[in-house]
Amino acid sequence: MNHPHLIGLLVGGVLPAFLFGLANLFQKSAGNHPISIGIYLIMISIGVAIVGAVIAITGDKQNISLAAALPSIGVGLFWAAGVAFVFVGLRHYGAPISKLAPLYNLNTLVTIAFALFIFSEWKDTNFPSLISGSFFLILGGVLISK
Repeated sequence: MNHPHLIGLLVGGVLPAFLFGLANLFQKSAGNHPISIGIYLIMISIGVAIVGAVIAITGDKQNISLAAALPSIGVGLFWAAGVAFVFVGLRHYGAPISKLAPLYNLNTLVTIAFALFIFSEWKDTNFPSLISGSFFLILGGVLISK
């Protein structure tokens, strides 16, 4: 594995896993207080806007195209809908975040399944590792959520 690739896995995989884990704790905390789902999502969007503004001000030159904007909006739509459903599970059904997180993080399998074909990543995939890893992801999600 080349060095930049390893750094990419750390920056794009390990660090976000930690940050998403912390976000789950804040999600549980918000669910313990009176807030509607719509207002909850608006408050999250303020946090997203702050991070976006900081990166826009301090980051690379600013580019935008319709080809990039539309899927970016799609990210927000799917992500917000998913977050809303997690919040419903927490707030209305009392599901513990420690059991929800392993289940909704099975999104990995959805991403892999679509990426294999949409982005032709099947060409560089080790299928025995993919199948065994998928099995363990599912097994872990089921065991932890019991």
